Amino acid sequence: MNALPRPIFFGGKLSPELLDAWSGELAAVAAKPLELRPDFPAVAARWEAWWRFEADRPLLIAFAPKTNNIRWGKAFDLLERPEEWLAVRRQQVAATHWAGDTVPFLRVDIGPVAVGSFLGAKLELSEETQTTWQHPTLESDWWRDLSFLDFDEHNRWFQAILKLARAAAREARGRYLVTLPDIAGGLDVLVNMRGPENLCMDLFEDRDAIGRAAEKVLAGWEQVFGRLYDAILAEGAGVSLWHNLWSSRPYDVPACDFCGIIGPADFADLALPTLRRQAALAGRSSFHLDGPQCARHVDALLAETGITAIQYTPGAGSPSALAKLDLLKRIQAARKPLLVFTPHQEVERLAGDLDPRGLAIWVDDVSTPAEADAAFRAVL
Repeated sequence: MNALPRPIFFGGKLSPELLDAWSGELAAVAAKPLELRPDFPAVAARWEAWWRFEADRPLLIAFAPKTNNIRWGKAFDLLERPEEWLAVRRQQVAATHWAGDTVPFLRVDIGPVAVGSFLGAKLELSEETQTTWQHPTLESDWWRDLSFLDFDEHNRWFQAILKLARAAAREARGRYLVTLPDIAGGLDVLVNMRGPENLCMDLFEDRDAIGRAAEKVLAGWEQVFGRLYDAILAEGAGVSLWHNLWSSRPYDVPACDFCGIIGPADFADLALPTLRRQAALAGRSSFHLDGPQCARHVDALLAETGITAIQYTPGAGSPSALAKLDLLKRIQAARKPLLVFTPHQEVERLAGDLDPRGLAIWVDDVSTPAEADAAFRAVL
């Protein structure tokens, strides 16, 4: 009897049936060693325990270059030259020391809030500074016609990233994971296209239109997420998101950095509906909570059953994660697994003060393999 063809996502909709099928493919990937992580089945099992708040110790993500004698960086100048881009990125993966519970990955990166670029926002890329940014171009009264938010699969940057994802996945099968770009959430896309100050003023002009626009962005997000996830799985490779967690079920990283400048009522009315829907569409989610200003909304996030986990970043110029232990303990008290970004000197204290069953730590300042391994020893 011929095997049934794998379900595909091509301009369709994310559905429980499709997510179940993808889960089966992810579980098959997790059952086999990876060339760059021979103990991957055991590592994947630990991550699954973390998602269930049942890990037997804190998990740790840390990686560092083994040499400086290659080209490092995101190779933004090669995004539309797949073979050259892949050659650079492949070399980087091989030259990285993957410590702790890190699963080796190759990230298809085009900078933050990539869906904005895929919906037509003007994108600037700087190889010199290793950053990208989008120019706000929407004029006042932009909400009178939202057709500009219709997803076009022929968008230049989406096609470039889709080609890179496919090329990376063909080579990654059995060796490492492919990581999606940061595709963010509805309101943050609008912020990039309109500008934060202008969007704040729009709250007084036509706040309902902002909600409608966020829903339209979410429709584009669904196409991007579905097409990229499916393209990678179709090649037999595993998928991760930029938090670099492993999940044997599809997951996403919803975010709303705009929530740092709006109050609880606006967050509930304008951000939560699309965040809730985004989490439901993806199946699992690790919310990106960026800094103390965004943390004012943590109770609303904890009440959302669809938000599976929380990732906390102290934020630029903010106190360290240790200064927010009370907040982190509240998150864990709600049985939300927690991923904390922190420097190496805080690892041991965090591992000792927080519940190991639902704790993962990303060490964001290691620069050598020895430092990465030392950080791992601190959680054992």
